Amino acid sequence: MKYLATCISGTQEIIGQRLNAFSSGELRILELQNGLVIFESTLTQNQLSELRFFNNVYELLADGAGEVSELPVPHIDGTFTVRRSVQNQPTHIDDLKEHVIAKSSATFTAHRPETEFLLLERTDGRKLWGRLLPRAGFKQRTIEQGELRPELAHILGLVAGLDAKATVLDPFAGYGGIAREMLHGFHVKEMLAVERNEHLIPHLKSIPRVTAMHGDARQLAHVHTRSIDRIVTDPPWGEFTNRPESEMRALYGHSLAQMHRVLRAKGAVVMLTAAPFLPEVATASHFDVLKQYPILVNGRKATIYKLRKIG
Repeated sequence: MKYLATCISGTQEIIGQRLNAFSSGELRILELQNGLVIFESTLTQNQLSELRFFNNVYELLADGAGEVSELPVPHIDGTFTVRRSVQNQPTHIDDLKEHVIAKSSATFTAHRPETEFLLLERTDGRKLWGRLLPRAGFKQRTIEQGELRPELAHILGLVAGLDAKATVLDPFAGYGGIAREMLHGFHVKEMLAVERNEHLIPHLKSIPRVTAMHGDARQLAHVHTRSIDRIVTDPPWGEFTNRPESEMRALYGHSLAQMHRVLRAKGAVVMLTAAPFLPEVATASHFDVLKQYPILVNGRKATIYKLRKIG
């Protein structure tokens, strides 16, 4: 069966590498585009829904040009909604809504529908029509404002190359989105979360198996030297507080010096940031910049960096 999956813009290379780890009998990529993957798979729909790096996965019902009136509608009961995107911009759905109503016994609703359809209309006139698979439980949890979504946190973990033997640190832990996903998505051996805002420490401590510490990323006083395999983090970008670049450079420089200290030999940092000076500061802090993945986060440009400790 064929499927359509949406993903964070700019992460398709990372996701393609992960999907290629499946046997060809389980899953085979048909197309890999920016923010979009089309594949065929023999995995169950529950298994596909549990792939943690996708935003959404859809059963592909139609692929090609044609009129809305020609789109196939499977038998559905209950409630439904439809979404439509033309050249990556949401647009009207009235004709789609009426088409589904005419072909089924379902009722349209915009609130908590039982079935959701998506029509993607590409610049070349191609139409992709799909039905959303049931969303996995971990994607239904309420996300705090500013907390990294599990899909993006999982992609950071893929870049880090995590396994169950890893000891991982997030020195800018916030609400713990990264810490939670490193444990639930990769089952790492140990997860340390350091956060400067003491009011967030109880929240971090409520996450099972997270070692939460109140502290400053520029000091990491409670983290032993050469005790960490991977650092996965999303530090402040400086965009909303209007902090001067000199202050942000100092924050990143002092923090990277501490990350270098606590990492084991050949340890790595995976960092999400919009700070343009990160490669320069990382090099000055004795890191090699191994990978850079420009992405979009809620419409804002950012970059995932993978840094390798030197020395």
